[in-house]
Parts: sequence; C-alpha cells; structure tokens
Amino acid sequence: MSDFIEKMVALANVVHSDLVVLPDDRARYDLVKQIIDSAEMVFAVWNAQDGVGHMLVKGQGIARQAVADNKMALSTRVAAIPCNNADQAQALLHELGERDSRH
Repeated sequence: MSDFIEKMVALANVVHSDLVVLPDDRARYDLVKQIIDSAEMVFAVWNAQDGVGHMLVKGQGIARQAVADNKMALSTRVAAIPCNNADQAQALLHELGERDSRH
C-alpha cells in the first residue's frame, strides 16, 4: 500500500471512530458535513476487492495544482471519510462534494 493510501486510511479510521459513537444518522451526517466543509481536500475511502478504494470528493483545483507543481502545500487541510463501498462514496460526492468534480 502506498504512503498516500496509508495516510488516507489512517485519517478515515479516526473519522470512523468518531462516527460510531454518535447516536443517529443525522448526527453522523452533520459530522461528515462539518469535516468536509472545514477541509480543503477530502477523499472517500473504502475497502475494495483489490485493496483500498478512494475517490476525491473535494479539492479538484488543489489536486490539479499539486500535480502541476509536483508538490502539495504543507498547510493543505486534508480529510478522509470512511465509506462502505464505491456507491456510498459516489453518493457522498453527489451530496456533499464539489459539484464540478469529474468522476
């Protein structure tokens, strides 16, 4: 597993720990929305048959600039949201992600 994927999984695991103790779906939705709103880049992360699936749900412009510059600013606020599968990640993108995302 690449360092990037390991970091995204670690971030998603922290969020998962916070989500499982919340009392209901509304509280979980509110937390996920708060995390997405406060981060500059957000990835959805899930277990896939061939390893770990991931999808960028926020931060397209930052990602493009990082590729162009071959580096990302150290101050970029990155978050990862755990998902059950790719369909849930797609729903997250549709519901709370950037509208101009090209997935």
